[in-house]
Amino acid sequence: MLGSIREKIKGWVAYVVIALIIVPFALFGVSEYLTGSSNIVVANIDGDEISKEVFLSEFETRKRRLQEELGERYTAEINQSVKMKTINGIINRRLLKKLSDKLGYVTTQRELQIFIQTNDAFKVDGKFSVDRYKQLLRLSGFSDTEYEASQTNELTQSQINFNFLDSAFVTQSVLKRLQLLNDQQRQFDYLTLSVKEHSKEVEVDLKSVKEFYKAQKQAFFEPQKVKVDFVELSFKEVAKGIKVSDDELFNFYEDEQARFTIEEERQAQHILVESEALANTIVAELKAGADFTKLAAKYSIDTGSKDKGGDLGLFGKGVMVPEFEAEAFSMKVGETSAPVKTDFGYHIIRLTKVQAEAVKSFKSVRSELKKLYTERAAQKLMYKLTDDFSNLAYEVSLEELADQMDLKLKTSIFFSQDSKNYNAKFVAVAYSDAVLNKNENSAPIEIDKDKLVVLRINNKIAQRQKTFKEVKAEITKYLKSLLAKAFIDDVANKISIALNKGDSKTAEQLIKSNKLKWKKVGWIGRDSKKVDANVIDGVFALPKPSKGKKAIYTAISTDQEAIVLKLLAVKTPKSTSSALLENVLLNFESEEVFRSILMTLRKDTDIEIFADNL
Repeated sequence: MLGSIREKIKGWVAYVVIALIIVPFALFGVSEYLTGSSNIVVANIDGDEISKEVFLSEFETRKRRLQEELGERYTAEINQSVKMKTINGIINRRLLKKLSDKLGYVTTQRELQIFIQTNDAFKVDGKFSVDRYKQLLRLSGFSDTEYEASQTNELTQSQINFNFLDSAFVTQSVLKRLQLLNDQQRQFDYLTLSVKEHSKEVEVDLKSVKEFYKAQKQAFFEPQKVKVDFVELSFKEVAKGIKVSDDELFNFYEDEQARFTIEEERQAQHILVESEALANTIVAELKAGADFTKLAAKYSIDTGSKDKGGDLGLFGKGVMVPEFEAEAFSMKVGETSAPVKTDFGYHIIRLTKVQAEAVKSFKSVRSELKKLYTERAAQKLMYKLTDDFSNLAYEVSLEELADQMDLKLKTSIFFSQDSKNYNAKFVAVAYSDAVLNKNENSAPIEIDKDKLVVLRINNKIAQRQKTFKEVKAEITKYLKSLLAKAFIDDVANKISIALNKGDSKTAEQLIKSNKLKWKKVGWIGRDSKKVDANVIDGVFALPKPSKGKKAIYTAISTDQEAIVLKLLAVKTPKSTSSALLENVLLNFESEEVFRSILMTLRKDTDIEIFADNL
């Protein structure tokens, strides 16, 4: 900006103007553009300073993501809230880092490696992919060094929480009481009055509809809509362009022969008995010429094979127990083994067949080979194209991006911010400030694991006030539902009050006139799916019927129904302590302890936050 002023204003006047501009800039903090944000302190923790540079590196990422999700709904209040959450998060991590260092907690390089490699986001075909890992970090604005340092700190600090979980406990008496409450069952009936049914009987006059429209006019708007141009880079389309010759495919076949190799398999009969003495007797009979099949049927305790002469069919390595496998794969066809001891007993084995290792022919696996080759080639190309795609998105127009990468420039239909016609990420970015108001290309968006999109605004339709004619039917329906809801709530309350007073005559008249019928539920627990969750919550909120009182009644209300509940009985089945419930309670307790420790750390530390510098 200063350069452009200098070019437009000549001579000593230019320098005076520039000097006058620089002074207020320095006074109001704009000097950070000249000196850098690393010199500005945003918080101090017992002398440990947090620079604005550190704060901004985290805040800007959070802000950008929220702006993409919320679009125009991202307000100044939200922005301030994000700032405070960000700085407090940094402070908490610094405090936990000091505590973990004091306690001697460390995360080894091997632990970090395992943590990263087990993250499904970094996997391709179920295996960790270095290329995928680097690609995702790049798209998220991280270097691998920054990400790994961040994860190391988080893993080290998480050990504090794990140790609290290890030391947390719940007394058996508390656990027993909670278990009894959790396992409690209740028997009840209920009546249901529906808004939908009673809306048909309600009339709303035109004057009321018009008055409602005038009073709530601001609620009846056609929302803003946008149309965007976009370019997609998808694995599916990249794969379509992969061509492979027979020679390339055959070379790939030779490289991948292990994948298409059928391992050696063996077929055997066996006789399984419990004692070594009996096994030795059977071996002696076999040596004397006895029939193996008949002896298997007579002596074997393996019910799955004895009636088939002990035949186990074909099996490869890794199927049988180690002792059995070692013997079977060392024998020749026709040989009979000495007794082999395993955890199941004593086996006498006769090898009947060896099916040698074989490689499936090129012809038989050609289609599978082609698919595998295409996927690998496309994945490799996709990584390269992703870099080109991401770089061009920031440097050139969408037309140039599409042209240089031989991709199609597509245009969406008009859609609102709550549209379900497009992916939620796609919609959020379309309504982000950069795209909607600044007419910039978006950053590359990963729509799913194998598709990237860059978009820009094409056209906008402003929010529009709907006419009375357009919304008349909608308002009429809404007012009918309100009146119907008030009516059924009133009826449900009157029935409940009458029954609790013992006025069965009034209750029966109301039930009859509204064509209601009691629905019998029987015994259910808290986790039952037999009836709606609102009904179950209502039933379990009621006190147990006292002696001499047959039932307790209450009325509950949901959005579209009014319900009268009749609680008949309560029982608690005999049950054993649940490990799941105990784990839930332990987790809850450890989280509470962890929060208390964090609060204590903050209380015992001199913390200053310089809000004006955020």
